[in-house]
Amino acid sequence: MTTNDDSQGNATERSVIGRRSYLNAIGSAAALGVVGAGSAAADDGTDFAVIEVPAGSTHTIQLGDDDTLENTLIDISASGAQYQISAAGSGWTIRNVGVRGVWDGNDKAEPLTATVPDENGTAHIENLYLGDGAYDDTYPGATGIYVANNHAGTLEIDRVNIQGFPDNAIYGSSPGDTDAHSSGRGGGGVVRITNSYAADCRAGGFRVGSDGSSVENCVAVGCDRNVWGFYNSTDVIDCDFSNGRIGDIGTGDGVWQADATVTVTNSRFETTVEHSGRVVGQSAGTPRRTEPSDVEGVPLTATDAASSDSLTAADDSATDSSTVADDSSDTSLTAANDVSTVSNSSPVAVDQQCLVDETTTSRSLWDLFRF
Repeated sequence: MTTNDDSQGNATERSVIGRRSYLNAIGSAAALGVVGAGSAAADDGTDFAVIEVPAGSTHTIQLGDDDTLENTLIDISASGAQYQISAAGSGWTIRNVGVRGVWDGNDKAEPLTATVPDENGTAHIENLYLGDGAYDDTYPGATGIYVANNHAGTLEIDRVNIQGFPDNAIYGSSPGDTDAHSSGRGGGGVVRITNSYAADCRAGGFRVGSDGSSVENCVAVGCDRNVWGFYNSTDVIDCDFSNGRIGDIGTGDGVWQADATVTVTNSRFETTVEHSGRVVGQSAGTPRRTEPSDVEGVPLTATDAASSDSLTAADDSATDSSTVADDSSDTSLTAANDVSTVSNSSPVAVDQQCLVDETTTSRSLWDLFRF
């Protein structure tokens, strides 16, 4: 995993770190005075990293195979401060991460982009807070989570809180793109969204569009379409949707005219909009849940997310062998001209070193994901 800060195109901080060493590296960097890095502790003693992005800067984090970004708070409260998290590969995890501060950019942007190109691969995003939203709700603008066109595996998104984004809370339909799309046919990967909350997002709240994708035990309020089955056959299970500006459940669109089907089970909603395709199933009654606190486990603040000690089921059995190494591990830090490199060569803490040069780090996301 790589992380750096760019200010007006110039790197002010660059770290090259390995799997599960991010929190340890941030702590070491803060102790040595590296700008923009720090650490904090929640009331229960849980440690988490704090990245305060300077005004006019973008903090960039890239994850590859088996990388984990966890227990991190990204503060973009400063004017023009932004972040870019790009996850591409198999086995990666974004967990217990909160963004504090309102996104104040007006341009189209995908601050968190995710893909699993291997059809047999999986990845996880869980316990994520993006609830501070954006100042400008003009479509198209920033997206909460964007799932790239080439996604072919399985992405599990659980316990996220996303509010106030102008270009979908979760834009997960691109893997279902047709041959006619400018990006070409999508990879067809599955996107499963569970136990999550979305509110006041333009275009869509939970937007999916590949066979096998689903939205389960989620709540969405006040989005243009609270859930949007854009292509193919998708499922909605045990959800509550209300006050959709265009419709609580949407299917297809007016451009691609895909024969999209959303099958609804035990869910409560008020309205539907069938641009193309159809909604299968009826509302189970008046929506009961409208607040993020109504969904168990959803983080209510950035600190709430970053300070959590939750793990995925897959990681529970691996905790002992993959935790960050203690102070005796071989950790080094060098700094020159405001550029820092943090590395950890302990085989216990770091399964895989992700070493990339500056060209790769600053490579255009449009080239990486073919939006």
